[in-house]
Amino acid sequence: MHPALKILGVILFILCVAQAGWIVLGVGGGLAVAALAATGPAGVSQFWNMSRRLKWFFLSIILVFGWFTPGAPLLDWAGSWSPAREGLMMGLQRTLVLVLAVAAVVWLLQATSRESLVRGLLWLTRPLAPLGLPRERFAVRLVLTLEALPQVRILAAAGRPGFLPEGRMARLRGLGHRATGLFREVLEQAEKAPLEPIRLDPLPPPGLLQWLVLCLILLPLILAALH
Repeated sequence: MHPALKILGVILFILCVAQAGWIVLGVGGGLAVAALAATGPAGVSQFWNMSRRLKWFFLSIILVFGWFTPGAPLLDWAGSWSPAREGLMMGLQRTLVLVLAVAAVVWLLQATSRESLVRGLLWLTRPLAPLGLPRERFAVRLVLTLEALPQVRILAAAGRPGFLPEGRMARLRGLGHRATGLFREVLEQAEKAPLEPIRLDPLPPPGLLQWLVLCLILLPLILAALH
């Protein structure tokens, strides 16, 4: 599929699932499972690792919605200390939206090369050229940033201490030293990294058949979002 249509499809997918209805989440979940299955073990592993690192963020969303949204208490015997049923459902829906967004981004990175991503972004941002937007710089920096995230996580894991000093202030100082060291290591790795040229051949517009395929894939999701 045309790289610009892949990027556009991911954007539309996230916009649709952001409606957070159970029907649209179910349809989006089916599409996400199929997309991740197409990427193979590498894509599934990357999705699992990214979701696992966000587990506390997901839990905080559910807790905030559960305890700060008015509604019927889930536990009658707990009174005002009980989370609301409606809040928990809303928190779970918002969490699933983020999980599906992670799945879509992982699929895009696994199914599209660096050069194709840059070319796709350049094609999509062509209407903004008259406004003076530095499209080439924006596209290259965005793609390189996405590719650099796994390397930063590797450096962070390598520099993680086995224990932290006792005491709150000592722990804060330890975390500060670790963050400083990680920042310095990232800068050193960036300076040592070889300059790899990115060749961008002219990208033809997507054909009508590819537009139809994208529409057929997203049509159930769009209909569910508009329901």
